[in-house]
Amino acid sequence: MSEYFQHYPQINYDITGAKPSKTKTVINLMSNAKIKNILKNDIVNYFSYSIPESERPDITAFKIYGDVKYTWLIFLINEIYDPIFDWPLNSREFGNYVKNKYVTLAAAKNTVHHYEQIVRTRTEATGTNEAIPLACLEVDVTTYNALDAADRNIVYCYDWEITRNEAKREIKLIDRRYVAEILSEHSEKLN
Repeated sequence: MSEYFQHYPQINYDITGAKPSKTKTVINLMSNAKIKNILKNDIVNYFSYSIPESERPDITAFKIYGDVKYTWLIFLINEIYDPIFDWPLNSREFGNYVKNKYVTLAAAKNTVHHYEQIVRTRTEATGTNEAIPLACLEVDVTTYNALDAADRNIVYCYDWEITRNEAKREIKLIDRRYVAEILSEHSEKLN
């Protein structure tokens, strides 16, 4: 992982919080604010990307930018701090994650994560209009039980975990034309 963060500055971090202090040299992940300021209002430089099943961050960097050394840029722009759990898990990893967290898949599929009140049903597209998505509010069990059957929904842990994992697939990437400029500006800003 260290090559992904070679463009970040290092700082001495107090790992004990007590006297005498014991420090460790770590990567300063907070420096991402500097590059964010460079690009913050320039959304034209971004494009959406959906991460395919089993694609690792280094593969995405190579596929889009031609070099794995730009993996750090993907992490930075998408505020990915944990490359293991902030990146979508593949099917096998996801199954193992769910089993470790809930003991069995059956337990995850039968355990209620939360209850919802449906405040707007999905409306399909007509003509040139886009479909209006389903909208729900998370509610407590008492409120849920007081709702009509058509106005309520149960979200089970397994479904919640799938939704959360799949949401990680949609990231934004910077247009390849700007990568060299960003790299040089980022290096200058950090020095």
